[in-house]
Amino acid sequence: YRESYYEREVRLFVNHWDVCLSSESCIKILNNRKLSAHFLIDSDGTIFQTMNANHIGWHAGGRRWNDKSLGVEINNPYYTKYQDKKNPRPIVRNAKVHGRNMSEHLDFYPVQIEALKRLWKVIHIAYKIPLQTPTNADGSEVGTIYKKAINLTYRGYIHHYNLTTGKIDCGGLDLTKLIHQIKKPQ
Repeated sequence: YRESYYEREVRLFVNHWDVCLSSESCIKILNNRKLSAHFLIDSDGTIFQTMNANHIGWHAGGRRWNDKSLGVEINNPYYTKYQDKKNPRPIVRNAKVHGRNMSEHLDFYPVQIEALKRLWKVIHIAYKIPLQTPTNADGSEVGTIYKKAINLTYRGYIHHYNLTTGKIDCGGLDLTKLIHQIKKPQ
């Protein structure tokens, strides 16, 4: 990461999955690869802050994006062969990213989704990131590159795949639905 001691303009909150068995193994891999994310969400819903949110993490792929974003790695081993028999994860079926069908993969636990929504609420307040996600004209979620995010003319919550065709995380996670749940008065 790169230290930053000025209040930076954060435009994007980028969601990632870690393809690890735990957040503990994720942080080791990030450190070994000289990558970083501001937050980790473990399988039990615990949120870890791994660095000062004002510092610039190396998670989004490009310096411009990293300079203007925060990132979270949500624990998810992804491959169904890692399914926990004692505490099974839901399975994602029929998800599409970049116009292609994804293979069946593990989903997030409900407790992780609740933790993610809590984190988004706090980030929304602290960084004034609008509670929005890329949508098509019909209101459906954009399942591929989102040019406004790439060009940094958009402010909101995105998946890593909205920035590059080389990524599929977090395919199958409906950000639009989650944002509506957050906005709904209790």
